[in-house]
Parts: sequence; structure tokens; C-alpha cells
Amino acid sequence: MAAPSRAEGRARPAWRRWIPPQHGVWAMLLLPFLAGVQLGFTWLHVSLLVVWLSGWLASYYALLSVKTLRPRRYWRQVLAYGVVSSAAALPLFALRPGLLWFAPVFAVLLAVNTVAARVGQERASGNGVASVTMASLMAMIAPATAQLDWTIGITVAVACWLYLAGTVFYVKSMIREHGSRSHYMVSVAFHVGALAGAVAVNAWLALPFAWFLARAALLPTWHLKVPAVGAIEVVNSLLLLGFLIALF
Repeated sequence: MAAPSRAEGRARPAWRRWIPPQHGVWAMLLLPFLAGVQLGFTWLHVSLLVVWLSGWLASYYALLSVKTLRPRRYWRQVLAYGVVSSAAALPLFALRPGLLWFAPVFAVLLAVNTVAARVGQERASGNGVASVTMASLMAMIAPATAQLDWTIGITVAVACWLYLAGTVFYVKSMIREHGSRSHYMVSVAFHVGALAGAVAVNAWLALPFAWFLARAALLPTWHLKVPAVGAIEVVNSLLLLGFLIALF
């Protein structure tokens, strides 16, 4: 049998064109959503989840179009995910029009993402913080979807944001900026502040956030592979979710 050509060896499965190669992002997308849903469930949360995930996928490929200036390469993904998100949004916003009050905040954060993509700074810490802020809003949108006061999700959203924003700095110190003293110090300093903020939300949150601080301080001195870094953060997300379910 002839050896595959170099082009064939680089060929990617078709499904990879439809799923972003960012495995850690799923924890960011699901943690605040699940933490908010546990405050009160309604069948409309199914629509909310579809809108949220397909909308994020559509925005991912739209931002790739902005970055590369090659919209023809990604129009199928943008169209398909956009249609799915729009279809799921119809019953959601028809029955919960109050959710549209969150739209301006999303618009501002998406504008930050768009500008960052256009100037080639999509991996900048500020852009990452904008993304996790958008995700953290789901902890307030979820109870509002169940016709509860959205403010009951504020403490949960803050806890999610403190953890997810911390991962922006921590993961950078573990991978792209591994060995950078300045990035390491920023990450540790943020986690010290996150611990204080979490305790202000609920004293019991000191337990998971003390661990998050410890891993931010200790693990960058190791040489962990990317899959290991990701696996640890999946466990950390589940740990925080468990605390949020128990406490709120």
C-alpha cells in the first residue's frame, strides 16, 4: 500500500470543521449555566442551552471570519449554528421577553471580542476576561428564565466569574507564557484577590478557592502537558459546581 501523501496526512476529519479545537471552553460555557439552572428549573432551559451553545459556536466562526477576512471559508458554520440558535430563541424570547434586557451587555462584550479578533489579540487576557464575563451572565439568565428574580443568581455569577477569570491568567502561565515571571505573578495576585472575593460571597467558598490559589502558585513550576492542564480544570469546574449546588 502506498504511503499517504503529505496533504492526505494533514487532512482533518470533516467534523473538526464544525467543532472548535478549544476543549476547555466547554467548562466555561456550562459551569455558570448549570450553576444557575440548579436555582430553579424550567423546560425553557433546554431552549436556553441550545441558544447559548449554538450561539457561541456561531460567534466563534464569525470571529474567525473577522480575523482571517475569509468569510467564505466559515459561512456554512455561521449560517447553520445561527439558524439553530435563532430557532431555539423564538420560544425563549416569546415567553421570556425580559431576557432581552441582557442583550446590550452581550453586545458590548461581543464588540470587545470582535475588535480583539480583528487586531489579532483574541488570546489577550482582556479578551478572555470579556468572554468569561459573558459566560458568567448565564448564572443570572438561568433563574430569570425560570421566572425567578435574576438577582438571586448574582452571587453564583460572581463565584463563577472569579474562578473562570482566574483560569484565563492561570492557563496562560501554564502554557503560552509558561516560565514568564510577570504572567505568573499576575495569575497568583488575581487568585489572592479571588479568594478574598469568594469569602465575601460565602465563607465556605474559601475551600475551593484556596485550592485554586494553591494550584496557580504551585503547578506552573511543573511541566504539565496541555491535556493534563485541561483535565485538572474540568475537575475544578465540577468541584466549584458542587459547592455552588450545596451552598445556594
